[in-house]
Amino acid sequence: MAERPLNERFIDLEDRMISVEALTRYGTANDLRFYIFDYAPADELLVRKEIKKLKERNPSIVEFDLYEMMLQIIEDEGYMEDVLRMEKDYDKDLLLREVFQPLLSVEEEENAFLDKFKDGIADDGNSIVLITGVGKAFPVVRSHTILNNLQSIFRRNPVVMMYPGRYEIKEKMTMRLFERLDDDNYYRAFPLVERRIGNDY
Repeated sequence: MAERPLNERFIDLEDRMISVEALTRYGTANDLRFYIFDYAPADELLVRKEIKKLKERNPSIVEFDLYEMMLQIIEDEGYMEDVLRMEKDYDKDLLLREVFQPLLSVEEEENAFLDKFKDGIADDGNSIVLITGVGKAFPVVRSHTILNNLQSIFRRNPVVMMYPGRYEIKEKMTMRLFERLDDDNYYRAFPLVERRIGNDY
């Protein structure tokens, strides 16, 4: 089935994100206001430009770039020079397992990643949380893990994740990062703008 042009989908996205009220008209199957806008990974640069326009037109959108957050945490903890040095000498899987995962774990009840979300915006129902940088932060930060852990932080502010891959409805809601990696099954977010022509999603 044919896909809708990205520019056409962004027109719909801007219309739905014009305000918190407009966005939350598109309900989820639960009490969470979590949404996913998926797109072809090849369109990443275009998506970044469109996001910039969205933010300029709507000051209620607050962006959280997972990759930039990751770098800031490494810098805050004083590990940046060590990481840059180790990248030259150590296997990437070893670095991921021994350095990045312990430092940037989102699974712990208290962690630097979730603190940045908490400190960055009040959950007052007046802002739209926009999550970007999903592809850049992979595999250090996994999108489904972020969404699962944000459920306890944002109950009033709607959350929109820009996802370079597919959020598919089959037997379950399946996240396929870069349209080829099975990220995980995630069922608590609503696909925000239909991707295929003549189909609900």
